[in-house]
Amino acid sequence: MVHLLDLPDELLIQICGAFPQADISDIKSCRLSCQRLCAASSHLLVPLVAVDCRKASLERFTKILRHPTISRGVRTVRVPIHSYRHELSDLCASFVKFVVEPALHARAAHDHHRRAALCFFRRYLDGHGNGTPLEHDNSLWLRALRLVHGEYQRLYREQEALRSEGTFVDTVASAVATMPRGTVLIYDDKPCSTLDAASLQVLVREHCRLLGLDPSAWRPIWYEMLSPTTWTDLVRDDFGWEAFAPDPAFQEPPMDFILELPGAIARAGGQVHDMRFDLSCETPLRHLGSGVATRSHLASATQQLQAFTLISHQPQTETLSHDYASSVLARTPNLGFLRLDIASPGSHPDILVSRLWPRLQNIHLAGVQLTLPDLVAFLDGVPAYVENMRLSSVHLMQGSWADALEALRQKSYGSFTVEDPRGSEAEHVSVAFETGGNGPGDRFVKRVRVPGCLSPAEAFVRRVTDTNPCQS
Repeated sequence: MVHLLDLPDELLIQICGAFPQADISDIKSCRLSCQRLCAASSHLLVPLVAVDCRKASLERFTKILRHPTISRGVRTVRVPIHSYRHELSDLCASFVKFVVEPALHARAAHDHHRRAALCFFRRYLDGHGNGTPLEHDNSLWLRALRLVHGEYQRLYREQEALRSEGTFVDTVASAVATMPRGTVLIYDDKPCSTLDAASLQVLVREHCRLLGLDPSAWRPIWYEMLSPTTWTDLVRDDFGWEAFAPDPAFQEPPMDFILELPGAIARAGGQVHDMRFDLSCETPLRHLGSGVATRSHLASATQQLQAFTLISHQPQTETLSHDYASSVLARTPNLGFLRLDIASPGSHPDILVSRLWPRLQNIHLAGVQLTLPDLVAFLDGVPAYVENMRLSSVHLMQGSWADALEALRQKSYGSFTVEDPRGSEAEHVSVAFETGGNGPGDRFVKRVRVPGCLSPAEAFVRRVTDTNPCQS
């Protein structure tokens, strides 16, 4: 009988690499079993590294990617689209209104110290509103405000220095270029732990020592007050940025690093094979990639791209520019995976048409608005056989779904799905299996897809039947 440790190291590395990446506990247990399995699995400990515009984050990032063992397993680099705001750094009253008060309000219900602090800061804001500020008050909470706002100002200055001097982009690009495997680059604006736990604990402990507060009780509030602003905060209608930033230019922090990072990685000798955007809205891309020079720069930096994802969760009231995505995809002959999940209105043909993607095998379009000629032009650029194609809430702005299904039928598919189509004759394309409702004749029914079954439109496109459901 052959035992596990009788296998060569190459096979042990492959076996350990087959563990689900989402469960690091298996890797940790494997490392504790014996020295050989420890050596075969240690490089899998950190598959993803997040880096933001702070010195501590950059130092941690470079340290991980310079580690001789752990760096070999890093596959994904996550860049949160967060920022410290100059409006909050410059104006203490704005910092109280938009950071301190919400942080306290969420946690003040069962703690009298927090309720007292919340009452003080509401009086602080009232004082600024009626011309009687409390700046000369030497109370506990005003001293706490000076400490935490001072730290916020330091983080803002640090961020701006790293951005303006190009240190952030250059450092990340140089580190990514050392990765032995193809890089997955993720941009998102989800809340995340941007402050290191150790440095945060030291800071809170020192502040609470000066103020006579319990560090364990106040650490979550300190963390929230010192975290950068996310894009979700910026686009919320009730956030009220217009109260202290009437100039629209102040509402959108500089996002140049999104534009510069792929090119910097390419110049450093690295490659980005998979680029993903997972955003609460499309606003971060609004002003990127609009110039001719910018388009050329991005197209050159992303020629080796094999996968591209753009997800925007929040509907917008205006049609946003997709020049950035269009530039990224300008010359990507190796693209094999494409996902566009766009919640905003407006047509997006510039991203899809006039492209040649001979290796594109996985396509997911959701919320995209196209005309029939746009759809035909897109299909002309993909191979005759597509492994997986999914259309969700695609709106056909011009032309009929009968003609669209005929065009889709010209390709062969391993898997084809169409859900919730919009436009002319869309009602004939929807999934035909329906159940539920409140009674006989109730038109409000719940649509349920039967596992393993095809809708009439899917059966027609995959040539299971010759009957076009829009013409029957």
